[in-house]
Amino acid sequence: MTVLRLADDLDIGTAAERLARTGRTRLSGLIGEGADVIHAAVTHPDMVWMRAIENPYNEDVPVALFEAEPIEEQARLIAMAHEEAVDGFQFIFDRLRLGRAKAMGLAIPQALYDLHALFNSEPFLDFARRLTGDDRIAYADAQPTRYLPGHFLNRHTDEHVDAGRLYAYVLNVSPDWRAEWGGLLMFLDEEGAVTETFTPTFGTLNVFQVPQSHAVSMVAPFAGAPRYSITGWWRDTPPPEAR
Repeated sequence: MTVLRLADDLDIGTAAERLARTGRTRLSGLIGEGADVIHAAVTHPDMVWMRAIENPYNEDVPVALFEAEPIEEQARLIAMAHEEAVDGFQFIFDRLRLGRAKAMGLAIPQALYDLHALFNSEPFLDFARRLTGDDRIAYADAQPTRYLPGHFLNRHTDEHVDAGRLYAYVLNVSPDWRAEWGGLLMFLDEEGAVTETFTPTFGTLNVFQVPQSHAVSMVAPFAGAPRYSITGWWRDTPPPEAR
């Protein structure tokens, strides 16, 4: 069994310089062979997924319940989301907030809980502080995410009053992803033009300062697989569900 741990040969200096200069960076090989373990976990039959669509209650719906609705009702909900996405903030994708999952005692693959524990271990938090040069980082939340064909995340900044978000991160765990499949992490300027794009390369960690305008492009209907990642924020304080 592969024990999840930080890789020994990370080029933190180069990644840190890029983050300081541009507000975003990439670092490959974060957990080495552990990326294969996490991919196996998020694709395991025991994985529990929640369908996330922007709503006033910030609540997700179990995918099993969503897909149990008649096709017409599913189509109606998706059409409503698409209408709201034309000029506003909206998203459709699947996720599982690991802090809540642990509190609820959900029986999901143990590797995901192990990853959450790794992310909040002192060696990892020290890595995050060295990468960012920010000693305020005290907690890392985490959520596995799955983008199926048609899923997307509209432009936003991740800014949230009193949430303690300092940096956002994305650990990509989709092998052999192709840029033409969509699911690209795009950074935008004040006019909405794309200034840089990160393809979800397997095993690569993306980190960027909050707030920063970004979006995830829609996954194409011909994508050869779902887009999987672990996402979250490095915070100066844990969220309520983790306290």
